[in-house]
Amino acid sequence: MRTLLLHIAVAVALPVHAQDGTQVLTRKALLQLVADNHPTARQAQLRNALGEAVVRSARGAFDPQAVAGYSEKRYGGKDYYDLLDAGLRVPTWFGTEFFAGYSESGGDLLNPQNTLPVEGQLRVGATVQVGQGLFMDRRRAELRKAQAYQDMAEAERQRLLNEVFHAALSDHVQWSAKYQELLISQSALQQAQIRLVAVRGNFKGGDVPAIDTLEALLQVQDRMMRLQDAELGYRVAALQLSNHLWDDALRPLELLESVIPDTLDMEPPQRPVALDSLLAMAESVHPDLLERAGRLRQLEVERRLRAELIKPRLDLSGALLTGGGAVSGVGDSNPTWNSGDRQLGLAFSMPLLLRRERGELAVAQLGFNDAELALDRQRLLIRNGVERRASELATVQQQVELGAAMVRNYQRLLAGENGRFGMGESSLFLVNQREVALLDSQLKQVALQAKRRIAYFTLDRDAGVLWRTVADQLSTAP
Repeated sequence: MRTLLLHIAVAVALPVHAQDGTQVLTRKALLQLVADNHPTARQAQLRNALGEAVVRSARGAFDPQAVAGYSEKRYGGKDYYDLLDAGLRVPTWFGTEFFAGYSESGGDLLNPQNTLPVEGQLRVGATVQVGQGLFMDRRRAELRKAQAYQDMAEAERQRLLNEVFHAALSDHVQWSAKYQELLISQSALQQAQIRLVAVRGNFKGGDVPAIDTLEALLQVQDRMMRLQDAELGYRVAALQLSNHLWDDALRPLELLESVIPDTLDMEPPQRPVALDSLLAMAESVHPDLLERAGRLRQLEVERRLRAELIKPRLDLSGALLTGGGAVSGVGDSNPTWNSGDRQLGLAFSMPLLLRRERGELAVAQLGFNDAELALDRQRLLIRNGVERRASELATVQQQVELGAAMVRNYQRLLAGENGRFGMGESSLFLVNQREVALLDSQLKQVALQAKRRIAYFTLDRDAGVLWRTVADQLSTAP
């Protein structure tokens, strides 16, 4: 059932090419499957939603609030008091809180300070923090931290995508390499079988000794064993690649035997690696650095908040008062605001020793310094890592070029040995030795090509830009 699902996906949804009953799964088609359906890729997309939810929650501290309170007391047949207070509070980013409200009061034993006009009372005013909280308070700090967390969540998304794409691309390259090794082993077996038939015919004609037939048979058996190893390696690589294949319902898929890789996917990128620009990009957009920078911003906000809490708290409040006829329907329904009818307040508080505040500020400062040092260290590690990967890539590229030259030379050597064998100046043993050396060099060359291709992906991953490269290939928004 799982292979059938992948067959449908490959035949309908993916841009593949059919040839001789086989279907070609390209690297781009694989990446599209991974980006759309892989559980880790979907987990990565959840990070953005999580960051937005955290910011939305922090913004809730600035939402207007409707408040209301009512209390009454009756005892021994007496109506002690009835108090109603309702209104709207609007906090602002700058720490000032505006409010508007309506109050009513009544009763036989009402506290004189709660005595209000018969029609009730309207008030409009504000509370201002002119000491502690003027430049930073807990609401603003939580929102700043949430915004930094949103950036950290985006960085985590990029890191997850880098890892999942690198794993999928590496396994796809290994699958492609094992397929090429399989083709080489099949061709080598066919050549050995053809030679065995020819040697047996020459032996019957009396041109070669019987031991040459045994030599040819041993070569066939050796090539058969090599082919079995290649078939096993190809099947294992296909199963490994299947770990990255899922359908849109998150059901795991398996590769069909008729699905083969595109040999062009083993070729390196056309453009050379620009190390300087890659290093600059790594230092500015690497997910690990972005995540640590977000954490550093959170600690900076915490440090600013702790420094603010050392200041004395001084809150000023003021309100204009007028009759509430517009609400109660009693008395004048057109309130007149008189600057003389007002309510003013002042609140002051300050710890005398500030031990807790100074201790918390020291902890915040030390945490910030620690995170700053860790960021600098991580930046250096990433830079050195990218330079190391670039050096490894340059070395592998030289090995690939050298390996290609060795394959050509082994081919010339085999061709010369075959010519000597045809003139009777060589032996079947030497010809077989040349063939084995050529076969080994071809297999080694495939391994080097795979190593080179993976080195490009690893370089982009360590620079933190692999997910961007994939997004460009798929022509989707990063």
